[in-house]
Amino acid sequence: MIKNKTEKPVTECMTRRMLHTLSYGAIVLVLASCASAPEVQVPPRSTPTTLPDVPKTTTAPAETAAVGTVSPAQTNDALAGGPVDAGPITRESIRDPQHPLARRIVFFEYNSAQLDEKSIELLALHAQYLSNFRDVRVRLEGHTDERGSREYNIALGDNRSRAVARILNLQGVDAGQFSTLSYGEEVPLDEGNSENSYRRNRRVELVYEGLS
Repeated sequence: MIKNKTEKPVTECMTRRMLHTLSYGAIVLVLASCASAPEVQVPPRSTPTTLPDVPKTTTAPAETAAVGTVSPAQTNDALAGGPVDAGPITRESIRDPQHPLARRIVFFEYNSAQLDEKSIELLALHAQYLSNFRDVRVRLEGHTDERGSREYNIALGDNRSRAVARILNLQGVDAGQFSTLSYGEEVPLDEGNSENSYRRNRRVELVYEGLS
């Protein structure tokens, strides 16, 4: 039997056409599926309109650093405020225990760095003394009660000391005459845990250099 010499070429040609047709069909199907797929919408990245305050992470001073800086506990009358009309102010007025300048602590409400009217009046008297004697230096030490985290209380004590510094500066005291420091909750004036104790611990002390 004589085989057809064109059998193999014809078969190969048909096979190539079939593969070509199948490949073309697959491409058409892929394109069709891509065209019919819904477009994916990527949501825009949300941007907050307000950002929370970054808490300060200043390390609190060691306990030994606070030795000698805490003023004697004030009486309840002093806590409630009182007259600050001092009359003439001399250099030695700051050493007179009967002079209003002997009151060197201002107090704050819970979770607040806002000064009340009586505190501002007292600070105006200290500002007058500092303005009269430009060589005098004072350190403004901010304190809080024990509630809240350590980091938060350091920041709150700093805000309180800066509030006092702002009043002194507005009253004409040179910026070089005062510095600020925050102890947070580390150096309580009253070791108790009553509301009255907390009230006494929320304070800024004016610590004059050279005074015991």
